[in-house]
Amino acid sequence: MPLFQKNELKLLWAVYIDALISPILFFAPIFFVVYFIDLGLSLTQIGILMALIPLTALLFEIPTGAIADIYGRKFSTILGFIIEGMCFLLLWFITDYYAMLFIFALWGIGTTFTSGAAEAWFVDLIKHKHKHLMQDIFVKTQSFDSIALIISGVLGALMVKQFGLSVIWIMGALSYLASICFLLFVKERFTKKEVKIKESYKTLIDQTRKSLIYSRKHKVILPYLIAGFIFAISTYLNQGITWIPFMQSLHFPDYAFGFMWSGMHVVGAIAPWIAKKFAKEGKERKFIVNSVILYVIATLAIVFAFTIPVAFIILFFIVLFPLMMIPAGKVYFHRFIPNKLRATIGSIEAMAYSIPAIFSPIIAGILIDVIGAKYTIFLAGIIAIPSAFIYWRMKEPNSIS
Repeated sequence: MPLFQKNELKLLWAVYIDALISPILFFAPIFFVVYFIDLGLSLTQIGILMALIPLTALLFEIPTGAIADIYGRKFSTILGFIIEGMCFLLLWFITDYYAMLFIFALWGIGTTFTSGAAEAWFVDLIKHKHKHLMQDIFVKTQSFDSIALIISGVLGALMVKQFGLSVIWIMGALSYLASICFLLFVKERFTKKEVKIKESYKTLIDQTRKSLIYSRKHKVILPYLIAGFIFAISTYLNQGITWIPFMQSLHFPDYAFGFMWSGMHVVGAIAPWIAKKFAKEGKERKFIVNSVILYVIATLAIVFAFTIPVAFIILFFIVLFPLMMIPAGKVYFHRFIPNKLRATIGSIEAMAYSIPAIFSPIIAGILIDVIGAKYTIFLAGIIAIPSAFIYWRMKEPNSIS
């Protein structure tokens, strides 16, 4: 069976090349914390920088979303990449902390121009005459992206070792430039809409109110969201801002974080297949509970990590179990949501996970400065315990209510 269907490459070749090439150059995220520590920033200061991206993204999501409806998804996506690429280029020149605060806030705004717009652009393009390519574009872009990110870690290690940490900003800017160059060749089917920001907010508030009332009264959705919120806090405390200084305390070389990045994406590639094998239909909640318990055990095991190999084994499982939960969680969650509220309740779920992304990096930074990275990771495991209990105690109705 051929890899590509008839007319698929003619329509989507630039999308596929972008998914394969641009992420290879984008290894900056694993080196962010290393770079800022090298500049002399405290972990608290770094946490504030990291929090600005999701904060400004949340505040500007609707007004920038209107840009895509007025001027087109292609325009919005390209503009977002220009803003983000410009932020990376500025970070290569600027090391003043207060200037970096502004750049990170601008970066967050840039992400809102691309979030949802690129996906909508590609879907609109293929829905007109090529509906049979709908599944292909998502499967293949995700596959190409995963392969590219594994390669990017190795490239990042080599580049940082050869040219120093500041090279991450130049390569990141080149990644966005590559995306812009490739995606300019992608066609767009766009019909201009009349958008009123005030009305958009009013509609959003009304629909959100109805969805919140439904969620609050539901026997599964409310506890599921609470458990997810708690678990998100734990996972955000258990990410790069904590693991980078911990690995440095074990004398892990700065350039080798690129290899760590590649390893994490290998785990990300295999996690869905493990979930598919063990998450049986109708037993998703049991799978979620077991995954959280295993995540807690792996995280608490950090107290035994005195060497780099042991730390890597623990990190492998800490990354694996939350990623395994994602497909089972989506199936389970959407089983209890009526179609008319699906999008809004889905947005509420995304918000329940994104709010911890705003305050957790700051808390993590403070904790690392006070008690150290190892005990911050251990605390993340403690925080996740209530989420396992909530998932386990949920009472499932027989049908959607």
